[in-house]
Amino acid sequence: MEPLIYRNAIEPIVAQEVERQLEKLSQKVVYYINPAQVIAYALNRLPTLYATSEEGWKKQQEKANTELAKEISLAVKWGLNVVLQDPFKSSTPLRLHDQTSDKYERRNSSDRRYNFREHL
Repeated sequence: MEPLIYRNAIEPIVAQEVERQLEKLSQKVVYYINPAQVIAYALNRLPTLYATSEEGWKKQQEKANTELAKEISLAVKWGLNVVLQDPFKSSTPLRLHDQTSDKYERRNSSDRRYNFREHL
């Protein structure tokens, strides 16, 4: 059985917009900005656009780039402002690890138990 693959198509577009807006700022200001915090702030204010296929990915990316371009730009701008209000805020970055749990299971169409951890 193939792994379950799904991605939020808006994430890379938001990351690109953060990079674009950071390029407009002075290096002194950029030094104090954690781009991951800005990206997370913006993503939490935007709709999710998940895809499970290449066709779906292209469709969702197109939607983000056309219908949501202004919202994305504004959400990133707000994120930059929030992060700049407290640039010295201390936080512990997330570690990259399997964030799923055994309790997250679903049944597929043949009614066999599926454990997400096995397929991610």
